[in-house]
Amino acid sequence: MKLSKNARKNWINIFLILIISSAFLVWQFRDVNMQQVKHEIQSVNLWWIGVAFIFMFLYWLFEAVVLHKSILPSFSKERFGSSFRITMIGQFFNTITPMQAGGQPAQLYALLKKGIDVGVGSSLLLFKFIIYQAMIVFNFIIVLIFGFHYLLTGSLPQVKYLVLIGFTVHLAVVVGLILVGKSRRFTTKLVHMILKPFNWFMKKERIQKIQAMVDGKIATFHEESGRISRDKKLIWSACIYTSLQLWAYFAIPYFIFLGMGISNLDVFMVITFHAFIMMFATVVPTPGGTGGAEYTFTLLFGPLLVSAKLLTALLLWRIITYYSCIIFGGVAMAIPDKNKVKPD
Repeated sequence: MKLSKNARKNWINIFLILIISSAFLVWQFRDVNMQQVKHEIQSVNLWWIGVAFIFMFLYWLFEAVVLHKSILPSFSKERFGSSFRITMIGQFFNTITPMQAGGQPAQLYALLKKGIDVGVGSSLLLFKFIIYQAMIVFNFIIVLIFGFHYLLTGSLPQVKYLVLIGFTVHLAVVVGLILVGKSRRFTTKLVHMILKPFNWFMKKERIQKIQAMVDGKIATFHEESGRISRDKKLIWSACIYTSLQLWAYFAIPYFIFLGMGISNLDVFMVITFHAFIMMFATVVPTPGGTGGAEYTFTLLFGPLLVSAKLLTALLLWRIITYYSCIIFGGVAMAIPDKNKVKPD
């Protein structure tokens, strides 16, 4: 069976993820007794691992709720199952692309296939993305206030510099996205600047037609963005559900540790460390932050666990929080969306 160009690219990214992850694990844990690791895996309490999976599912579910609530004001016939499918498509491409860059375009394409206008779809996804980034910054500040001392008193305080890099990048993204969403003039100039290189190999009339079409879509985009920004109920709802989404994700390693019989770690310390890992790994320029995620997990939890337990925890963590997105996201893409919506 011949694969399409996009499918080949996806498989290449997944292959790179496996290579980078495997190389890191082999190098980092080269002296670990694999019989001990095997014993740790066999001793895992699957009930607690199931709880960790449930919290990962809640992470997806809360994001789907935000997307669904964002679509409903414009498209009242949207079904939640369709919104959840689009959410999982975004999770798949967030996972296999550097800095989670592929999720938004993939979700926009899925919305377009449903019949949603590109300007409306773009504004919906931009709103959701701004809320997500803003809540990462807001909730991370909360974690920072109450949990930064865990880094300062730990054996690896240099990790704080990696975390601050991630925090700065996320904050800059929020500011940039708000500027795009609020300023039509800025957005138009930015898009026209991006189109300039096309003048080198396309006719002037063709470029002018494209610019006119793009300007129309930008107008629709900002009209929809304006409507959303005035919907205070939607904004507060999105903020609450996104915060719940993040805290569900932050708590996952704690249940993994309980499943391994490690009950002496403070729950807020584990949540703090996982928030730090997320903050840095999401800006690492490899597919899904591969390498950076494993590295920061090892730096933060390494001093607290023996090597065999650390490797087991790392494997379970990546399966639950990372590879599950590839598996279930891939399944979501294979399911056709019959919920073709039309504007009210």
